[in-house]
Amino acid sequence: MKIRRLFLVNSILCFSLLFTGCGEPLYTMTPEEEAIITLYASKTVSKFNKNQLIGIANARVKPGELEEIVEEEEEVIETDEENPDLELDPETGEPIIPTDESEETEAQEGEANSEPEADSGYSFTDAIGIPGVEFSCEEFEVTPEYKTNNFVLSKVNGKQYLVLHIKATNTASSSVDFSQYNTGKKYTLSLNKGAEESTVFTPLSNDLAMYNGILKGGDSKDFILVFLFSNSSVEDITSLKLFVNSDGTTRGTTI
Repeated sequence: MKIRRLFLVNSILCFSLLFTGCGEPLYTMTPEEEAIITLYASKTVSKFNKNQLIGIANARVKPGELEEIVEEEEEVIETDEENPDLELDPETGEPIIPTDESEETEAQEGEANSEPEADSGYSFTDAIGIPGVEFSCEEFEVTPEYKTNNFVLSKVNGKQYLVLHIKATNTASSSVDFSQYNTGKKYTLSLNKGAEESTVFTPLSNDLAMYNGILKGGDSKDFILVFLFSNSSVEDITSLKLFVNSDGTTRGTTI
C-alpha cells in the first residue's frame, strides 16, 4: 500500500514538471537589438573574410554607428528610386554619386560642344587676313616625301604629305611686313570634312606659316603650307578646308 502511494506521488510530481516546465520563458528581442546582433555578427565574420573588397572590418559597434548605417541605407534607397539611371560601382555595387568637379567638367564639355564651328565662308584672301595682299591656292600635291634643293621631309610610315602651293600678290603700292600679321597665326587643314591637321614645320623661306619677310608693293611671291595626313585620308580627296586661327578667332575657307 505504501509502495502504491509513493508511486502515485512520484507520478504526480513528474507530470507537474512535464507540463509546467522550468526556468524563465525565452527573451523576445526588439528590432533594434536584433539589428545590433546582426551587425555585430556580420562584422565579426568579415574580420576573417580576406576575399572581401573593402578590407578587414572592425567588429566593434560604436555608439550611434547603427543609426548612421540605417540612415545611409535609407538614403541609398531613396536615391535609387529618384534616379533610376544612377551608375553603380562595378566592384562594390554602391551608387556613384557625381561630385561637383564631375558636374563642372560635364558642364564645360557641354559648353565646348555647343560652341559654333569656325566660319568657312571666307575667301582665301580674307581667311589669311593680311591687308593689301591677295592670296590664291594654285594647286596642291600629295607626296610620301617632300624635297627641295636644300631640304627634305622624310617619309613617315603610313602617312603622306599634302602641300598647298599658294601665290601672294601685294596689290598696294607700299610694302607689307608679314611679321606684323604672321606672329601667333596657326594654319590647319581638313580633308573631306575630317579631322584638322596642323602644318608641319619647315625652315624654308617660302613657308607661309613661318614667313616674316617683307613683300614690296606690286610684287608676288610663291609660298607653301605642308600638312601630314594618313594614307587613307588622301586616297580620295573631294574637299579641302583651310582654317586660319589668329587673335582668338578662326576663319575658314574652302579650297
